[in-house]
Amino acid sequence: MGRDAGYIALHSGISTGAENILIPERKTIIEDIIKQLDEKERRHKLVNLIVVAEGDEFGGANEVAKVIKERLPHQEVRVCILGHIQRGGSPSCMDRVIASRMGYHAVECLLEGKYNVFVGIVNN
Repeated sequence: MGRDAGYIALHSGISTGAENILIPERKTIIEDIIKQLDEKERRHKLVNLIVVAEGDEFGGANEVAKVIKERLPHQEVRVCILGHIQRGGSPSCMDRVIASRMGYHAVECLLEGKYNVFVGIVNN
């Protein structure tokens, strides 16, 4: 997620303790990542998390995984797409309340003949 902005990937990577965070705002040097993964394998580090923004120059997580698999074929590589997980989660109570409030106002706009407007919540 994030298209050409690495904001979501950066904060996701920081909050999860990712070893590498690849974002479009910074040049990705894949050789450095391969070297780090190889060195960590020698130290028997079992899990290495790499967060890849959608707009990364390699074309996203699947492309980065492909390069890693080619260069380090003995390592297991798994890709998890954040957007797919977000769509599948159960909504919280507040998710439902916010959706109901915004839905109500969206319908009110339509009934009043207001189109091409954005419904949101400002200052709670």
